Amino acid sequence: MKKVLFAIALLGVPAWIVTADFNSDLQAAAALCKDGKHAEAIQAWINLGDSSADVQEQYAAICKAAECARLHEGGEARALEMAAYLKTEPYGKACRAFVYQWSGAFSNIVAEFENEDLAAWPEDMAANGYKVRGGAHFNLKHGPQAARDFLKTFQCSKSYDKWTAMRMLGQTYWKLLDDPLIAEGCFRKCISDFGGGHPGLQARVELADLLLEQKRYEDALKCLQAPADRPGAGYWLGALLYSEAKVNAAMGRKAEAINALETVLKTHGINQYQQKDCEKMLATLRPGAAPQTSQPAK
Repeated sequence: MKKVLFAIALLGVPAWIVTADFNSDLQAAAALCKDGKHAEAIQAWINLGDSSADVQEQYAAICKAAECARLHEGGEARALEMAAYLKTEPYGKACRAFVYQWSGAFSNIVAEFENEDLAAWPEDMAANGYKVRGGAHFNLKHGPQAARDFLKTFQCSKSYDKWTAMRMLGQTYWKLLDDPLIAEGCFRKCISDFGGGHPGLQARVELADLLLEQKRYEDALKCLQAPADRPGAGYWLGALLYSEAKVNAAMGRKAEAINALETVLKTHGINQYQQKDCEKMLATLRPGAAPQTSQPAK
């Protein structure tokens, strides 16, 4: 059967070369899941995996079954059981790592994967394995191990995950390894190469916090006000303006801080946490005032 490329990543699993019929069956199972028929969807994905002779197709189908099970049918324990349907390694282990993306069981992740030779896995799966293991080490405050795995994630990943790994490498050097110079370099690399997406925008906020901590106020403001990738509305504009307010307040520029906070509260698309943070900060800068929002927080 003729092979064609499909964006399986849109379904929440890694991109593989798959058959047209296989892709249609994946989507049919996804439709069952969307309709709330979760048990039927899981079984359809399992059957699809069992019927394919291609181990990459098996992996794609079973990962979808595992994701549905985690969300709707038994949680993480049930989702991890799905890996047993993959008889060829490292696909079973990679499926477990796929489930662990959303896990808070950091010690279990490290215990299971610390000695795993992820370099021997297919690159897409290795990238996810390094990301999951690195995140566990980061949360357990294992700085050197987290830095090792985030660097490997950066080397193996594409696009969004690649630059999230670079941002997390910056966080690791800043928060765990006490090396703000390397941290700043990681944040700036993320901003310069992926500035308009989530990793770059988050790195911009985190770099501003690092510079604020160092009392490099003008550098922090320059970082936050850089025009090239600054969004015009929504959550990220609110996040950048809130950081700008913090820097201005630290500089004693009360009026500028208040102006930034009031702008956030008038920005369409901020969430309730941003609204509360801004109102709390405004209360400290302007006691007794009751700021009004022109747009409801989302």
